[in-house]
Amino acid sequence: MLIAENEPWIRAAIVEMVESIGHGIEVVGEATNGLEAWFMIQQLWPTVLITDIMMPEMDGLELIQHIEEEKIPMATIIISGYDNFHYAQKAIRYGVTEYLLKPIQMELLKSTLLRTMEKLTAISEMNHHLIRIQTFFETVNDLEPIVGMKKFSELLDAIFKLKTVNHGAYLSFLRIVQTQLSDLWTATTGISRELINDFKSMNDQMIRRHLSQMLESWFLQPDLNRKEHRQLVTRACEYIQSHYKDDISLMEMAAYSAVSVSHFSLLFKQYTGESLVSYINNVRIEKAKKLLLNTNDKVYMIAENTGFSSQPYFIRVFKSLTGMTPSEYRKRMGG
Repeated sequence: MLIAENEPWIRAAIVEMVESIGHGIEVVGEATNGLEAWFMIQQLWPTVLITDIMMPEMDGLELIQHIEEEKIPMATIIISGYDNFHYAQKAIRYGVTEYLLKPIQMELLKSTLLRTMEKLTAISEMNHHLIRIQTFFETVNDLEPIVGMKKFSELLDAIFKLKTVNHGAYLSFLRIVQTQLSDLWTATTGISRELINDFKSMNDQMIRRHLSQMLESWFLQPDLNRKEHRQLVTRACEYIQSHYKDDISLMEMAAYSAVSVSHFSLLFKQYTGESLVSYINNVRIEKAKKLLLNTNDKVYMIAENTGFSSQPYFIRVFKSLTGMTPSEYRKRMGG
């Protein structure tokens, strides 16, 4: 599940409520606005999105419109402070699964999520293909060209099989693969590749040749800038170490690193082994451990001083990473 909400304390409260419900629900990302959520969707491929309707950069309805137009398989839940028929009408047009009004009540959110989960079978099957695409592009830097081309051919085979089952998803997956290939090419050469906007007029052989040539051209580049990429991620990690108290966003880190959001996400995951949100949380918890052992500060003060928007959110993240609450950790370590 991905949560998109620009108010940090509301976002933290929603995350906390969602994860306390259980039933195998996992929050894989938190976005501060609609545009950031759109980029994160294309990296994390969640099966459910919870989004506020009013956000900067891109509002919740625009975000869901993009999801609908690109035929991305996911359930969408809108939360809004406005009981507005016009908003609800648009939401229905874009295929929104549920529409909730603020303030969100725990029991209502729980029943909504459980209803949504009952509808996820078909979405989960399509989501499997998205994860397979993302996994390929996260690991392609480490593949020998001959192995990479073989795996890519197998990936295309799986997508082509969807043509008669779900034609919309088939076209969407082809566009996603092409975009990922373009990002690889641009990151390596600094030159944008011209993209095909209409795969409908092409047969499978033409599509395979076009996409395979893009990947082959990338493999044949003499310098894949691996050293430069590693330095980029190192700088990003150093920035996080210095600014962990701030509400750091994916867009902010991509802008700081002077690369696209999608490419930053790919590189960061490749070189650190975890998502940006996960990395930031680990940094914050390590800082919190030091404060727990070396100061007499209250837990709520430590939560605030390490960048967490609320004490309950801090305790939840701390326990998920250490297996104990901050107070238990302090007591066991003799702090």
